[in-house]
Amino acid sequence: LGVFLGSLGHPILEAVENVTGPWKGDVYIPCTYGPLQGYTQVLVKWLVQRGLYPVTIFLRDSSGDHIQQAKYRGRLHVSNEVPGNVSLQLSTLEMDDQSHYTCEVTWQTPDGNRVVRDKIIELRVQKHSSKPIKTKTEAFTTMQSLLEGKGLPIFAIILIISLCCMVVFTMAYIMFCRKTSQQEHVYEVAR
Repeated sequence: LGVFLGSLGHPILEAVENVTGPWKGDVYIPCTYGPLQGYTQVLVKWLVQRGLYPVTIFLRDSSGDHIQQAKYRGRLHVSNEVPGNVSLQLSTLEMDDQSHYTCEVTWQTPDGNRVVRDKIIELRVQKHSSKPIKTKTEAFTTMQSLLEGKGLPIFAIILIISLCCMVVFTMAYIMFCRKTSQQEHVYEVAR
């Protein structure tokens, strides 16, 4: 309990400074607090910086959850399952979702006053231009694990190497025999 106490004993919001989400994908922006006895959550707001001023995009009060901007309807969800977890999930990210988001929680204190805390989180949206690099990395990792014997039992690796060697020697033998028979044929014609 002592971990969550501030200088005045109020709940403390915990959040990260920045989050990166994939373009057209989903992102989870964490925002949590440790519930304190006697403190009642009365308001949860998520705001986004638009121009000079932040705009409220989500509001949770005694009447329920309200998505304030049409742009976010159907793709914004704020956690409600675990007390103290008011994290934001945003799906189908667009490039213009990139901004500073504010998580703001208001509590009623045991003596009837209200306490407000907020955290600002920067959301970055990243285009999937790094996908080919990831594929190359995955292929390299697969090759490396095969070479190190992680993916296959050692007897299978020995069998594959043996078969490859046999194929190479067989091809070399066929090429050698073909060349020899062609040379013999030439000699016969020359006589």
